[in-house]
Amino acid sequence: MRGWVWRLYLGAGALATGVYYLLPPGSAAVLNVAVGLSVVAAIAVGIIWHRPARRLAWWLIAAAQGLFVAGDALFSINELVLHIEPFPSLADALYLPGYPALAAGLALLALSRSTGRDVAGVIDAAIIAIGFGLLSWVLVMVPYFQDPSLGLVELLVSLAYPVGDVLLLALAARLATTPGRRPVALRLLIANLGATFAADMVFSVLALQGASTAVTDGGYLVAYLLLGASALHPSLPRLSGTGLAPRARLGPGRLLAMGAAALVAPALLIYQWLTGAGIQVAPIAGAWAVLFVLVMTRMAGLVRGIERSEAERRHLLDQTMNAAEQERIRIAGELHDGPIQRLSVLGYDLERAKQRVLTNAVAVARLDHAQASLSSEVQGLRELMASLRPPTLDEVGLEAALRDQVGAFTRHSGIESSVRVALAGRLDGELETIVYRVTQEALLNVTRHANANRLWLELEGVGDRVQLCIRDDGVGFDPMPGSDLVRSGHFGLVAMRERVELAGGRFQLESSPGAGAVLRATFDVPSAA
Repeated sequence: MRGWVWRLYLGAGALATGVYYLLPPGSAAVLNVAVGLSVVAAIAVGIIWHRPARRLAWWLIAAAQGLFVAGDALFSINELVLHIEPFPSLADALYLPGYPALAAGLALLALSRSTGRDVAGVIDAAIIAIGFGLLSWVLVMVPYFQDPSLGLVELLVSLAYPVGDVLLLALAARLATTPGRRPVALRLLIANLGATFAADMVFSVLALQGASTAVTDGGYLVAYLLLGASALHPSLPRLSGTGLAPRARLGPGRLLAMGAAALVAPALLIYQWLTGAGIQVAPIAGAWAVLFVLVMTRMAGLVRGIERSEAERRHLLDQTMNAAEQERIRIAGELHDGPIQRLSVLGYDLERAKQRVLTNAVAVARLDHAQASLSSEVQGLRELMASLRPPTLDEVGLEAALRDQVGAFTRHSGIESSVRVALAGRLDGELETIVYRVTQEALLNVTRHANANRLWLELEGVGDRVQLCIRDDGVGFDPMPGSDLVRSGHFGLVAMRERVELAGGRFQLESSPGAGAVLRATFDVPSAA
């Protein structure tokens, strides 16, 4: 049942908002106060029901809402009952304290969603706040400064509202850029703050122009309802707490908000030019300069993050490759010292047994067969040991290891092969291992799938670039994306691509049905001296 309460609350509130404009002024004012009070009640109910981790934050938000509603009530009494419009008034004394109370609650929620240093999120929030805050400065604050009819107290009170709105906008932006998931309760709260900022902006602009501000009443009602629904939503406990991601993702929503904020300054210049108003060059240019610095700082952070990720990826690759090669060496050593040695001893025992039964032709034949089978198994184990870690790769280098590898491939598959290696010297040990393993996997794929008659392997080093090219004249195939390769069972091709790209290389595969295949792996890695 509680899962539906917030929906019922929004539905009833939407109906009340629609009825609001059909009522006479007195009844409409009562309805406005009733909706505002319902938000205070909804927050209290939400705290009791859902018991969020930061209850103090929500009590502060409820207190701020209560001050706003009390201000609405006094403003309506002055306007509709007493028929006076004092400024400043007691209503302002209630409205204005609501801003710091609401800001304190939002700040506590933002802090609860930050598990560490989130400089990127703070910069993103600053970009959004400065961009849209420029609207309030140009359209509201500057006209107040230029109004000669305002005394000092009136000016300060008038400016306090847009300043409070900009503060709330900054906190809303920070909430939106905090890491972790954004539950519905958080989205509703951010929408409430955005609707409040928009309604206050429109109210101030209309008031400065001497126009009716009644149209903004609906905006305030919508903002109230969004806040109440946020407190009633079952996801309220997940709005704050620990266990969140260390940094937020730069998603499309954030990029859109930051892009829109960056476009506010030129949009204001165009608006002032079209309307013939005096162009406020200094504040707009100043805000634009600050935004430029923030954007460049954010870009520098992104570049550093990419560089750190690349370094971490490289380090992880080194560790993975080293661990894999060490394990291959260990297994190869165990094969040599264990099964191969024991099988060799068994072969000598069979030879001695054969010498003792030379008069029994049947026994000799069986022993010959056993010796042949044993010799074949020993040779297979030796080849397996060499494939795990070929001695020639460490002893005489990559070229000899590749020639041995291709020679063994030719003997087993019957595919005629040629090898051309043009290197100025030995490569880095890690790169030699990667090239050898990629070649190993490529030859295995040719054996299994290509149905080829001939294969060409070329390894060439030019300057700081090393390129491996393996070409066959087999049946070929239609190249497909990596995800389709996995679904089709071509794990070897996927493994080769990942191995090359993890090493910072570029992998390219060209093929078509009946035209064979060409595999190229290019590495921008300096050759070893």
